[in-house]
Amino acid sequence: MFKDIIAQNKAKAIISEQIKNNKIPHAYIFMGEDGIGKNTTALEFAKILNCTINDYTKTDIGACNHCIACEQINKRSYPDLHIINFEKQAEILEEDLDKQKTLKIDIIRYMQKKVYMKSAEGRWKVFILEPAEKMTTAAANCLLKTLEEPPENTIIILVAKHKETIPITIASRSQTVFFQPLPSNEIASYLQQQHSLSSENAVKIANMSDGSIEKAEMLMLNTQNEYSSLWTELTGRKLAAADILSKSKQISKDRKSVMEAIDIMTESAVKNFRREPDKYTDIIEKLLESKKYLNQNINPNTVLDDLFIYINSKIK
Repeated sequence: MFKDIIAQNKAKAIISEQIKNNKIPHAYIFMGEDGIGKNTTALEFAKILNCTINDYTKTDIGACNHCIACEQINKRSYPDLHIINFEKQAEILEEDLDKQKTLKIDIIRYMQKKVYMKSAEGRWKVFILEPAEKMTTAAANCLLKTLEEPPENTIIILVAKHKETIPITIASRSQTVFFQPLPSNEIASYLQQQHSLSSENAVKIANMSDGSIEKAEMLMLNTQNEYSSLWTELTGRKLAAADILSKSKQISKDRKSVMEAIDIMTESAVKNFRREPDKYTDIIEKLLESKKYLNQNINPNTVLDDLFIYINSKIK
């Protein structure tokens, strides 16, 4: 089970054992930092319980991921899956999303109505509440009543960062499952497979991600945006030599950053090549040549000076 969840072997083992023994608590707290698999595990849990192909009482291979129930859960459209968060609260209260700072008693009361309604599919109802630590005191007290008398075949999963933020009364009525920061090598592998990053860039970002895929992807996007903006500047207008050399000096302080900048600019050049092959053929060759020079340990600042001036000189 949970074969597609990265790492988190202890958390997966706890939940899998409960599923196989058909001794599933009515309430969980999935505890840990953002971007380490808590929500993904909760959704996979919902699929395992509601999959119409693989019966969890007869097999432990997990969800099929292809039946209607699995596909609907993947799309967050399964009628017995309820995600209670700021987006849902804004919708229910007809308020702006940016005004949602806490989970209020109104959204818990909405959730309670859904909890006690008959299952639409006749299987398991799964409620995922996040961020659980943002519940007001009134909301937490209201939720407590539901945790004390839950209906059958109903699971409430509270997703939170820190144990201290959850009232003891709620924690004592829930199974707490701790999720650990992900190993850097797992994050690097994910970035290579899902985002086609080079091994070097993936490792660099993974090492700065604090064990969170969410943070790693944000770092990746920020870096890509930074170098994509640089590419736009170099190819969009003529720049003064001093400005070009200043940009080169800033990036060339770190050889890995230089390699990353060249990789991202190469991707942009290839896209432009499809529209204007005559204009970008020489630029792509220059980019590849620059990377070769870096691998020969030529001074990164010198390589970038030459590259940036060359790219900007091709603008007509």
